[in-house]
Amino acid sequence: MIDLTRIEDVKALQSNLRASLGTPAGKEVIKFLEEICGWYDFSEMNPDVILIKHGKRAVLSTLKTLLEQHADTVVEVARMNNETS
Repeated sequence: MIDLTRIEDVKALQSNLRASLGTPAGKEVIKFLEEICGWYDFSEMNPDVILIKHGKRAVLSTLKTLLEQHADTVVEVARMNNETS
């Protein structure tokens, strides 16, 4: 299992994500995920649908963070989250 508090795990995961989602085709996948996750749509009023979309956005946000942030930052945030939970 990948441990986001271990720099080696984060670097390996980032390498794999960037190899697949950092390509032009991968960027199209990210756009598709943004659409189906409601990344830019906050007009929903149904509380159940709001929670579902929030969960989808959280997953996509994690992927984007792993793609965009330095490994040290990811590890630091993961460690802070472990300390507060």
